[in-house]
Amino acid sequence: MNMEKKYFRVVSLLIVVIFFGFGHAMAQKKITAAKDTLQLRKEVEVTKAYQPAVVEAVKINDIPKIKTEQTEVPTFNYSIFSKPVFSTFEPTPVAAAKMVGDPRPKMGNGLLKLGIGNYQSPYGELFYNALPDKSSNFGMHFRHLSSSGKVKLLNDDKVKAPESDNVAEIYGEKFFRKSTLSGSLGFDRKAYRYYGYTGDELTDEQKDVMIPYFQEKQSLSRGIAKLRLKSESLSTNIFAYDFGLKYSLLKSKTGQTENQFIFSGDMGKKFDKMLGSMNTSLTYYRVDSVYKSSLADLASYGSKQQILLQINPSVKWQTDRASLLLGLNSTMVFDDDEDASFYVWPKVKADWSPVPQVLTLFVSVDGHLQHNTYSSIAEENPYINPYHDLLNSKYTALSGGFKGKLSSKTNYIAEASYSMIENQHFYIIERVNYNESASAIRRVDNTFNWIYDDLNILRLSGEIMHSVSDKFSLHIQGNYYSYEPKLQLKAWQMPEFDFSFSGIFRPTEQLRFTADMFVVGNRTALIRDIYSAPYPYSLSIEPLLKEVSMDPIIDMNVGVEYRFSDKLNFFVKLNNLGFQKYEQWLGYTSKGLNGMAGISYSF
Repeated sequence: MNMEKKYFRVVSLLIVVIFFGFGHAMAQKKITAAKDTLQLRKEVEVTKAYQPAVVEAVKINDIPKIKTEQTEVPTFNYSIFSKPVFSTFEPTPVAAAKMVGDPRPKMGNGLLKLGIGNYQSPYGELFYNALPDKSSNFGMHFRHLSSSGKVKLLNDDKVKAPESDNVAEIYGEKFFRKSTLSGSLGFDRKAYRYYGYTGDELTDEQKDVMIPYFQEKQSLSRGIAKLRLKSESLSTNIFAYDFGLKYSLLKSKTGQTENQFIFSGDMGKKFDKMLGSMNTSLTYYRVDSVYKSSLADLASYGSKQQILLQINPSVKWQTDRASLLLGLNSTMVFDDDEDASFYVWPKVKADWSPVPQVLTLFVSVDGHLQHNTYSSIAEENPYINPYHDLLNSKYTALSGGFKGKLSSKTNYIAEASYSMIENQHFYIIERVNYNESASAIRRVDNTFNWIYDDLNILRLSGEIMHSVSDKFSLHIQGNYYSYEPKLQLKAWQMPEFDFSFSGIFRPTEQLRFTADMFVVGNRTALIRDIYSAPYPYSLSIEPLLKEVSMDPIIDMNVGVEYRFSDKLNFFVKLNNLGFQKYEQWLGYTSKGLNGMAGISYSF
């Protein structure tokens, strides 16, 4: 009965959203004809969640744009506000906002960026691109950013919190008549310390005895090789393909080794008014020196090996005002520690534009298996127990909403989604009292353990991008979350809402100002107190669960860039203007006001 009520509530919400959107369309229909010719197609550089990746050196424009050509499957990322502890800033050379169709400026061969900030934070980045010809392209990219300062925890203890991030990559492309062959070799290394802890301030002697990983160093070094062959024909009636090979090798300072090999193949062909597609991938995954979380053996230590085969067929019909996609997402998992398993989800996407360019209604049903690898979890929460191994999660999602234009300068998206997740992981802190005595030895973990539960999430989201003029643009985005865990009391360390605001103002061709604000709502963390016999111990007493309220995060940042010449630019960036001491993860306080100043030089 409860499940029926949940589905009825979700379906009712989607119906309300769609009918509200339809009413908006009727109000806007008369305005559309007069403003269709005034559509702006511009882009913005928006600060997104920190995700270490090597990207191509592509020029970025300034004015916002919401991409409305397709509806994405709603996914949920545990780490809503995944900034590094020291705020990174990737300054771009000042470039005037360009209307689509303007002549493309002549590109140079390279770009060098240098900067220095408080907390002893040097920054350097180099892009070099050989000028592309008709048959090939080649480039390279190097980056360094580090910090060596101290952080003041919420208990007023000042601790060292050094971090560093290094990237090196070379890449190339070979152009053929009907296809492009591309490849890259990359290396990245992240190093940091487990500097945080919860509770009252401890002396150095107490930390050495009670906190196993306090000030221990961790580093994640990864090499990546990629190869890709993609068809480039402009005709929609021929067989299109996109094949890829990716191999990555990751090694940690604490002894873990992860190998991952992925072969992917996307194919498609148009048949009259129907487009048939097939998305496939084969993944081989192995990690060593972890506490395995397989359902077959919850307490073993060693290696984990999996093979995943994904086959996702679909067909799509499209007209000028509507489209419908029907398909399946299927995954087969072969695990050395468990029986083979097979999962399948329906995939349905539909959209309809009663008023083209002004309003598009969309709805989707989708699902997938989330492969939780050692590296992806360490990226999500770097302070998790270094011997972690998490179960894969299964997602099923229903979503719907509307998107379009309020005017020639304003785009919007409104969406409601309901996600059902099996084996959702939550990060918790554990403390252990040995011998159940107040004077006994006590252990306070400063790395996160994890627990699982099935979780339902209702998410309401909205986004608006408004171009006030060619020189001034705004971007606002917000999400509200309602969680329904099956067994846990709360969704630990997940926020009630998050909100972001970004603005770019360009008073002259030489000067550009940026401002953004990130707000993350209240979260509740869990500390599990365990009373135990001396190690190796058996749990004889029910753990004491303690809830800890985590304050909202309000992070305000501003920046300015000055274009001194066609080649030389200066930049200044200030982060955390509110001097807020917030915790992204319980016990790990961010740095206060921090800034960086530097130059960029193109050649």
